[in-house]
Amino acid sequence: MLACSPAGAPGRASTDRPLDTRRGDFEERVLLTGELDAVRADKLVVPRTPTWLVTIRWMADDGAQVRAGDKVLEFDSTTFTATLEEKRLAVSQARRDIDKQVAQNAVATAEKRFEVDRRLIELDKARVQATVPEESFPRRVYQERQLDLRRAEVELAKARDELGAHERGAGLELDLRRIALEKSQREVKQAEEALRSLTLRAPRDGILLVADHWWEGRKLQVGDAPWVGMTVVKLPDLGAMLVRAGLSDVDEGRVRVGMAVTCVLDAYPDEPIPGRISQIQPIARESNRESLRRQFGVTVELERSLPARMRPGMSVRVDVHAGRRTGVLLAARAGLDVSGDRPSARRPGGLVEVELGGCNGEVCVIERGLTEGMRLEGPR
Repeated sequence: MLACSPAGAPGRASTDRPLDTRRGDFEERVLLTGELDAVRADKLVVPRTPTWLVTIRWMADDGAQVRAGDKVLEFDSTTFTATLEEKRLAVSQARRDIDKQVAQNAVATAEKRFEVDRRLIELDKARVQATVPEESFPRRVYQERQLDLRRAEVELAKARDELGAHERGAGLELDLRRIALEKSQREVKQAEEALRSLTLRAPRDGILLVADHWWEGRKLQVGDAPWVGMTVVKLPDLGAMLVRAGLSDVDEGRVRVGMAVTCVLDAYPDEPIPGRISQIQPIARESNRESLRRQFGVTVELERSLPARMRPGMSVRVDVHAGRRTGVLLAARAGLDVSGDRPSARRPGGLVEVELGGCNGEVCVIERGLTEGMRLEGPR
């Protein structure tokens, strides 16, 4: 909203005095509306959980005074509570599977070792018989005993191979069981951590502020399901405040970074606070999804803060000192007709078309159409 005021001319223009044009100083101002916000704040966000989306079950009141460690918000834990016991049962089952596998491995290994020992005995027996001189037996018997020796060696090697393969396979199977146990334990740990993280607690003493719903244009409330990482509540630092205001897109270009401003809190109109525009967003956005009006976000740095009185969310009127013009021709608005497509001045002889350079509730700057000292008439 654009507004301007002449220096040294407080109050409204009186229509019972002559409406003469005159030279004077004109200070251009732009009025913005905004609200206080903290420069710094501790933000509490939605924790990361296996289900991704969680619903707010309970939350402290917006603006409540909290102490460090106080519970400020709690998400619905029904899903995690229901599945946590199942995950704990899975851990118990995985432990039993490991114990069973260890026992089975021990039995099978003992059998394989016994087979190796048996084949080793048979090899020793065959070796003794094969070492008898060839001339002590018929040639056929001697050849059979040599064949038995080679067969015993093969059977021993086979038994040893089977033992090694079994031990490797048993070790792999046991490793798989242990991996399954570790996975189940990890799931239980994640579920327990997620369950604990569903309760948000204040990191320090302060005032609690509930965050805005990004799409609905309101505060978050019980039943909402914000996404992971979204700020849900915050504890602002009241020692350093700023103002976040909105500049209508029709006033684009009238306000620039670095301009001085005077901020007036609606709650404390008698304590103006000077400041300066520090940032203007490059893109105008709708104030909410149902609004057709677009605004540029404007950030105002304040020269001082009042921690005892200032609270985030308080409404603020921002008076931007957009510029000052000296020695310009001024005319009282009561003598002008600005209702039509082109503004006109009410002269005694009739309407005279004029070109305006800016107006406020009292006067307008006349760029063309009038000269100094001309008499104007009020509305009839």
